[in-house]
Amino acid sequence: MRDQELRPDASTATPGGAPDPRETMRVLPGFLQPALTWLTGKPLGDQRPWQLTPLHHLWASVLPIVAGIALGAAVVGAGWWMLLLPASWLLTTHGIRKLRVMIVHQCSHANFLRRKQIDTAIGSAIALLLVTQEYGEYKSEHVSDHHSSNHMTLKDPTVQFLMLVLDMRVGMTRRQLWRRMLAGVFSPRLQAKATYSRIASHLRGTAAWYRTLFLALVGGQLMVVIALGIWVEYLVVWVFPLVFLFNAAATIRLSSRHIFPARGPVRKGRATVAGYTHGVFFGEAAPGPDVSGVRRVLSWSRWWLRMLFVHLPARLFVFVGDGPCHDYHHRFPRSRDWANYIFARHRDIAAGHPGWPPYTEVWGLVAAINAVFTTLSAADRQLYDVSQVTSVSQQELLSAFEE
Repeated sequence: MRDQELRPDASTATPGGAPDPRETMRVLPGFLQPALTWLTGKPLGDQRPWQLTPLHHLWASVLPIVAGIALGAAVVGAGWWMLLLPASWLLTTHGIRKLRVMIVHQCSHANFLRRKQIDTAIGSAIALLLVTQEYGEYKSEHVSDHHSSNHMTLKDPTVQFLMLVLDMRVGMTRRQLWRRMLAGVFSPRLQAKATYSRIASHLRGTAAWYRTLFLALVGGQLMVVIALGIWVEYLVVWVFPLVFLFNAAATIRLSSRHIFPARGPVRKGRATVAGYTHGVFFGEAAPGPDVSGVRRVLSWSRWWLRMLFVHLPARLFVFVGDGPCHDYHHRFPRSRDWANYIFARHRDIAAGHPGWPPYTEVWGLVAAINAVFTTLSAADRQLYDVSQVTSVSQQELLSAFEE
């Protein structure tokens, strides 16, 4: 089954519509259903809601980093065992990305523990330790540019990143846009600019004590590495996922997150918010009961291989945390139930999404990227006339990377 294009959420679809891929997985054993709910980002219609807390997501971010570093340190230089390095990188990058795009994100909305000073302290500490964009700068830009009337305009850092950094343009074919994205993922120049900007944000406009602390942490880390003589381990196990893989995942995420408005009158209010975002779920319909014999074995084998080696890496690497339900966040940016985002979105749909247009969804990373590129290709040229923006500052580039 190919990844599906943008469509009404199957939870709200009329009878006779395409089956919800998640519901087709009901035939699998019950003990697998929680894992499938997390992987897909969508629950079964009658599944009992989870009761997770913000601290659960904090630990679920830190533990993959610890596991990834431990695995990587154990296999570096260990012959064939080094084939496990991709698993180490995936775990480490997942934890780093989740800390950044979920924990720090909720802190920026004063919504992690809903205690402003504590949320600020947590967000600042994570940004400092991971050398991502300085927290105060990120918080200001995220709220003013992404959750405002500037959303999906040329003032939005996400749009500026796609059009002025990756050089995407209205009217390009999807193939051309894919090439621009992939070139950006592997661009040494873009990697260098993004990394420099991450470091510079901690030294630009911050207090003297903060700059001293930042330099002391970086310097202390390097001194430990030199003293222990673990440069190879440090660069391979930590720096590579922290820098290259983090930036690569951000580039792909920015190319799959928000769809562009159709030509015509600009929508306003809730219709605008709903129209720019959609659910992105991972998986595909399980083989049906009509498949039998050898064909059934082959169908289920193919299904498991794609779930484990296509959809699972995409979920861990790109759409971490509440990424699949990003549309719910834009509708309710300060939801108290953000820690149970999968079920919060499902509950809103079950209630008839009062006051809001219906939810939409895509299944699969490729479909999510295609949804963005299809709408970008057909967008209004006047609305996205890049000649109106002469350049992108380092700060604006970083604010896009930081999502």
